[in-house]
Amino acid sequence: MKKEIKEKLSLKLAEYAQQSILYEAILTPKPGLVDAVDQGSHKDMNVFTFIDSSTSLFKSFYDYVEAGLSCEYDEKVLFNEIRKIGIEAEKHMFETTKNINTHKGINFSFGIILAASGYYFNTKAYENITNFNSDDSSEIINIVKKMTCGLVENDFKNIHKKEKENLTNGEKLYLKTGFSGIRGEVESGFPTVFNLALPRLRQTLALEMSLERKLLDVLFHIMSKSSDSNVVNRGGLETLEFVNQEANNFVENNIIFQDNYKEKIEEMNKRFKAKNISPGGSADLLSVTIYFALLESLL
Repeated sequence: MKKEIKEKLSLKLAEYAQQSILYEAILTPKPGLVDAVDQGSHKDMNVFTFIDSSTSLFKSFYDYVEAGLSCEYDEKVLFNEIRKIGIEAEKHMFETTKNINTHKGINFSFGIILAASGYYFNTKAYENITNFNSDDSSEIINIVKKMTCGLVENDFKNIHKKEKENLTNGEKLYLKTGFSGIRGEVESGFPTVFNLALPRLRQTLALEMSLERKLLDVLFHIMSKSSDSNVVNRGGLETLEFVNQEANNFVENNIIFQDNYKEKIEEMNKRFKAKNISPGGSADLLSVTIYFALLESLL
């Protein structure tokens, strides 16, 4: 593949990733999450923090794609290569946000997805994104599965040897409950996105609804099923059950189609803030959903 084609593809896919996290950031209203007018359950960040953070990640998004486009080895080698990019991306993010964790989780997810996207385009010798469809998305996810096969076991196999103060939140949670969080979601090929969120978004495309309303609908579908480690870290498994139930009630009662749906979300936001709940993992999965929707020209 020619250098100028690689550069064009890397820019376009990085733009889609950045666009995805910005769409999620400004989506309003959201329960417990930062949106365009509310900080949710976060006292240390707002929508401008998210904009700054997304800007800081763009170069790394480009590098992830480029790594996939240039990889001449198998998927496991690619995964090891992009982890170096991910460390630098996270460092730059924290420098930009003054040590506020805005996008650590989505940086991990998009690092893998963007590298897999580049790898797929290179393997197929695609020079543009025209006619990209759901079959192509599935092929990218198959690459993700190969890249991350054994991820949970490998990442957590030695955590019992670490000092407690050196454990990440994800490691502490795994030790306590066996909860694999985003690592498990990624290794399984993002089932919440591909079995629930994207099919739901495709269903609503023909409906006379605003994009904002469609994305909120998808978010609540994700929240109703997601094993959100952000929620568990803040409040435990009982809080996750509470979030799943709140979102499920919203979905089952078709509240998104009611005239007062925003008021209902605002009421939920108050309940979430009172309990210090932030479904950030679900928000990240919404961003992943938006990315593939953009690739498939659904949005």
